[in-house]
Amino acid sequence: MGSKNIPGEGRAERKKRETRQKIVKVAMDLIQRQGFDNTTMEQIAEEADIARKTLYNYFPVKEAIVDQYVREMSAELAQKTLKNLLKLPDTRSRLLAALDNAYEWVEVNPEITGICLGYRLKNTCNGSLNSDNFTGTQSTLAEIIRLGQEAGELRQDASVSLLITPIEVFRGVVVLDWLKDRSRFELRKEMAKIVDLFLYGAINREEPPKMKHD
Repeated sequence: MGSKNIPGEGRAERKKRETRQKIVKVAMDLIQRQGFDNTTMEQIAEEADIARKTLYNYFPVKEAIVDQYVREMSAELAQKTLKNLLKLPDTRSRLLAALDNAYEWVEVNPEITGICLGYRLKNTCNGSLNSDNFTGTQSTLAEIIRLGQEAGELRQDASVSLLITPIEVFRGVVVLDWLKDRSRFELRKEMAKIVDLFLYGAINREEPPKMKHD
């Protein structure tokens, strides 16, 4: 989460971006040091040396700061791994690798993941989530699906947004289930099953359904 200059970015935009990054860093340092529940917006503002009103202009609640942190981590991870994923031979292997990479981080950060997911679900329910603002993982999956369509591996009569929907639903449900009791199953192994569910549905590929005879 660096503060490199962005081409075409004006001074005001750069200052806002740098302030946002500072808030996220300060907040996450506090949360990792003393816990989410023990961290307040007032503490974050004081530690970041900004007015509380300024903090609330950027983030309405501390869950929003965690969500921004996860989005930035997701984007960094996607940027690092996408080039290698595209070297894989087909859609299935790319999807498997993409989910494995993404959820390796989730397994190490369950509390942060739970806070972020809860915030996103709440915003989805009240209609305030921006569906056009893809996370790094979503962007990676969308690119893999697009390439799969170009290669003729995936149907082309459906949009990328439509095809990515079942993966999004599946992985959200799996993570919520895993967060309730992390001892029940291994998250990344369960995520691998999502790929085959997406590509092949619920059909038993090992034992084809028997034909009925009169």
